[in-house]
Amino acid sequence: MIGVLIVDDNGKMAEILRQAVEMNEGYEVRAIGADGLSALRLFDEHKPEVVFMDIEMPGMSGIDCAREILEKEPDTYIVFSTAHDEYMGEAFELYAFDYMLKPFKLERLEKTLVRISDMLDKNKETVKDLKKLDKLMLRNRDGMSFVDIDEIMLIFREGSRTKIVTARNTYLTGMNLNAIEDKLEGESFMRTHKSYIVNLKYISQIQPYGRWTHVVKLKGLREDALITHEKLQKLEEML
Repeated sequence: MIGVLIVDDNGKMAEILRQAVEMNEGYEVRAIGADGLSALRLFDEHKPEVVFMDIEMPGMSGIDCAREILEKEPDTYIVFSTAHDEYMGEAFELYAFDYMLKPFKLERLEKTLVRISDMLDKNKETVKDLKKLDKLMLRNRDGMSFVDIDEIMLIFREGSRTKIVTARNTYLTGMNLNAIEDKLEGESFMRTHKSYIVNLKYISQIQPYGRWTHVVKLKGLREDALITHEKLQKLEEML
């Protein structure tokens, strides 16, 4: 079952959304929060794959709450459910999956949930069937580049492009991080943050940066990466 967290300070609206979500096969609402602070606690407790988030709430806004959730777990599907369209640009800057304006039709919600299910199924099949590749093929304006996977130190999103950094070269590609992550196999690489993939073999130091984030220093690189608190805990368990 795909776990869902609903965050809305309107209790009636939250209950309507809960019923609508659970009408779709494969989904279960694990918790409902009324504000951003309770949402963060419930997210840590229930680990949902999907979060439906209102924006204007008492205390912490939905935008700020979503930002903290994505810093903890970059792969979370954030769906904003709000009556206010003026936040749409800021929401998608956070890599929100969808933005639904209230009142929305059940068909609109169903389409969003089907898209999420399809993406989760595709990711599972990709991981199951993936065979280790020695090279990563990148399409660009000049044709194709072939990068030795073992030499990749850092991959990160910069604007609308993705940068792949080795000790000798930097490559630009339009591929998003999810697509690249699917092509990398083994324990050497970790999606440390929604915007970064790091080759763990090249980490030289990790320094505190904020409440939920740390800075990753890589051997011989000027570029740094970010790692969330949750991912750092996983890394500590691995080593």
